[in-house]
Amino acid sequence: MTVTDPAAAAEAARAAAEHSRRAGERLRLATATTNLVQALLQLGDWDAADEALAQAIDSEGLADIELIPCYQGWLAALRGDAGTAESTLAALPNLRASEDPYDKALISVVEAFAAAARHQPERALRLARATLAYAGTLGISSDCPRWAWPLAARMAHDLGDTTAAGDLLTLLDDCPPGHLAPVLKAERDLVRARLASHDGDQAAAASFVSATSSLRKLSTPYHLAHGLLDHTKYLTRLGDAEAADKAISEAREIAHHLRCQLLLDRAADLAPAQPRIQA
Repeated sequence: MTVTDPAAAAEAARAAAEHSRRAGERLRLATATTNLVQALLQLGDWDAADEALAQAIDSEGLADIELIPCYQGWLAALRGDAGTAESTLAALPNLRASEDPYDKALISVVEAFAAAARHQPERALRLARATLAYAGTLGISSDCPRWAWPLAARMAHDLGDTTAAGDLLTLLDDCPPGHLAPVLKAERDLVRARLASHDGDQAAAASFVSATSSLRKLSTPYHLAHGLLDHTKYLTRLGDAEAADKAISEAREIAHHLRCQLLLDRAADLAPAQPRIQA
């Protein structure tokens, strides 16, 4: 439900959290909280996700259930705060020692986003692909692989690694029908648009328009903003300043709403005449 109807998933998670709270079921409350956070990340309500995690730790006393602080680290990494993400991960000995596939994938994907925030694309790509190694066990559309695939594809693009990008596309193309979350379908469209641009394909313009439309309908605000910045880069290269300005302006609005410094910095790199802004 999280990937197809995040608003309904958020309501269901809130109801589950309340039942667990009344029953004194701490582990179930922690699970309901992380389910809620995933839904809120999908919706782009990152402040509400932050508040839910803070409540779980400060009011519910769930800091010892390491999934909760780990999700705090994940959100910090998404926003570009690698230091907070790394210090959080360092304080999770039980989760780091776990052999559970979900726990291992969770640590790996948070480390991958922290590496991306550090502008370490090789490390981020390696860790994101390590997360994807658990897709066979967890499912390609489960939380960690679903977030890791777009990150791996973006890092491959930044590195100019078309072989890795092709391998990642094959991973999705080989999945049985019905196994791909909407965000993965949209991100696959975006990867193909980026590859068309890289190859000088005249179809790239239409591919970017189609990919942006897919991201708007099927993805998250975070992924849409990255896609808009990809489109901005392409439009700038074409000399279409008006369309590029429209795309980058929308991406900045999303970045401000998410308080995502990583997106703001990327927008500033694409428009160096604009001053850098703090989230």
